[in-house]
Amino acid sequence: MIVLENNKILLKINLAGGSYSDFHLKELPLNPINWKIEDETQPPFKGHFLCFDRWGPPSEAERLNGFMHHGEVNTQKWELLDSHSGECAMFCTLPMGGLELTRRVSLIEEEPVFFVSEKIRNLNKYGRMFNIVQHVTIAPPFLDKTTLFDNNTEKGFEDKEDGSLNQEEPVLCWPEAIHKDERVNLRQFQSPWPRVSSFVYNKNEIYGWVTASNPPRGLMLGYIWKIEDYPWINFWRPMENGSPAAFGMEFGTTGLHEPFTVLAKKGKIFDRNLYEFIDANETINKTFLAFLATIPEDFNGVDKVKLESSNLIVKERGRGNRDIRYKLNESCLCLPT
Repeated sequence: MIVLENNKILLKINLAGGSYSDFHLKELPLNPINWKIEDETQPPFKGHFLCFDRWGPPSEAERLNGFMHHGEVNTQKWELLDSHSGECAMFCTLPMGGLELTRRVSLIEEEPVFFVSEKIRNLNKYGRMFNIVQHVTIAPPFLDKTTLFDNNTEKGFEDKEDGSLNQEEPVLCWPEAIHKDERVNLRQFQSPWPRVSSFVYNKNEIYGWVTASNPPRGLMLGYIWKIEDYPWINFWRPMENGSPAAFGMEFGTTGLHEPFTVLAKKGKIFDRNLYEFIDANETINKTFLAFLATIPEDFNGVDKVKLESSNLIVKERGRGNRDIRYKLNESCLCLPT
């Protein structure tokens, strides 16, 4: 277990699987990413974990060869390269997939923010398709029916349980959708539908973002990244006994929860690729920022998250005088150039 901290936040990262299992403010020790799977037959999915080299299941032939749901990464032991109070570097190798991922995590000094830079390297002597999804998973007590979810997505679709691959119709647009002639507000998890949905971001925008806010508990969690790195976000919403059990805010390189055999055949949805290709010996870089903030009990949710020079600014819905601001380091690779 790696523990990083500054005067505002504490972050825990597990070397077994590489997940982030605790991210909380020191003044408000409520951990929004405290979810973990209890099924011992599954990999140790917990908190904000990674799906790599795939998102979703293997094909039947791959399964018989030992590939598993969401890829090998969560069963691998990551190796620590260096670590001190506010920064660490670690890497893991996928023995069957032939991919290596090197991660550097840096806390922003004096701010409740951490920055992640990841390098994916193909160790194979051939190019191959792959996917990587940041599976951010929140749970009670931060998650309840009052939690507000906001993002800047353009359009999306419901993951159809009948196996249909005609996702383009009907189109879902955040924050409201019609299901069985009833209006569903996607900003709050008060209905079991849709259990899984996937959305894309406008190609003309530079950054995608997502936030979860619980005003009664006074806490907001958010992420921001380059859309060219992660063009999709997927929402997973399981309920138990009528109450929210978990909420996945899964930003990544695909929006189709299927084996590569299906992804290769489908190719694109909404003219966005459903997988990436990495050539032999190629290295691909991706980055994101995560942040926390205390919020008032009458907080309306988030209207916009933007980067201006070295500032991260969160604007509240319906109010122009309660912006949340963070001062970032120039070393954050996701800053505008």
